[in-house]
Amino acid sequence: MLTLYQAEWCPYCHRVRQVLTELELTYTCVNVPVQRAERTQMRELSGQDAVPVLKDGRKVIVGSDEIITHLRARYPAPDDAEAHAEVGRFRVVLELDEGPEEALALLREVFATTDITIISETRGYELGSDRLPEGYVLLQATAVWAMEQAAAVDPTVPAASSFPIAVFAVDGGSAIAVTRPFAEAWLYGNPALSKLTMAVTQGVYEALQKL
Repeated sequence: MLTLYQAEWCPYCHRVRQVLTELELTYTCVNVPVQRAERTQMRELSGQDAVPVLKDGRKVIVGSDEIITHLRARYPAPDDAEAHAEVGRFRVVLELDEGPEEALALLREVFATTDITIISETRGYELGSDRLPEGYVLLQATAVWAMEQAAAVDPTVPAASSFPIAVFAVDGGSAIAVTRPFAEAWLYGNPALSKLTMAVTQGVYEALQKL
């Protein structure tokens, strides 16, 4: 029997749940107290108080990397594991034969035919002594209609409704990496926001298929 000690807000636990889904494994979920000092049961089991912790029979595994390695080694992946992984990915990466400037122009051209709006562009961003590589472009985009509807549900949501896009050079061309729109909206657990997430995501992915 698999038992996962976790918290819904923890991104490391989310990683483990994603792999459990990909492997289509049935497990018991134990939600731990938010205060580490109160996680007595988990501490007695594992000797520590950080999530996630997985109990697989008599074996206790601590940490998301270790748990994921254990699961993938122990349990065979079903035929649709990759389909589960694709749906669960928070980003999509495309590689094009064109260079970064040409790829950026194509992206703008495609988005111009949709309701996706690029709202900012950053080049050569510096942080202290570090600098983005030459030719690396960071964009921020959104669907204005979705932002307006999200604000009607919760006025704090538009802060998370835009999404980043990176355009950069790779061997033989360029790559476009797009973070899934509203990637943080799952934290709200609001069905209306989830529908917006899926609608915008579908629109972005359909646009990218035209590249």
